[in-house]
Amino acid sequence: MVPSGIDKEKLFIQIERLKEHIVKIKNLKKAKISENFLIPALERNLHLAIEDCLNIGNHIISGLSLKRPDTYKEIFKNLKEANIISEGIYKEMVKLVSLRNRLVHLYWEVKDYEVLKVIENLKIFDKYVEEILKYLKDKKLI
Repeated sequence: MVPSGIDKEKLFIQIERLKEHIVKIKNLKKAKISENFLIPALERNLHLAIEDCLNIGNHIISGLSLKRPDTYKEIFKNLKEANIISEGIYKEMVKLVSLRNRLVHLYWEVKDYEVLKVIENLKIFDKYVEEILKYLKDKKLI
């Protein structure tokens, strides 16, 4: 039985949004535009991709009636403690949340090379979704 809070359609819409932001980042990487425009566009889409991951995590936590997180980092901690995501994915997602917080609150301190470094490892987003979907399918929740 699917817990009442997991809405399969909503989950897949959230995953699709994440994929769209990743595609935008990949397209921006290929574009031949000035760094004055490139870096802010990459930052914005990276920020939105991280927000998508937070939304997906919150939806799963709510749907499975897991412990309510007090912080963004706790979203991933709760998913890890429920064996929904691995330790490795948890650690990477916590790093992304730290970057997200800096992009939002201390954007002037974020260096271009930090954004470019994260952009080189976009597979982390795919792995995050894969682990969540595997868990939900294994438990016959979707």
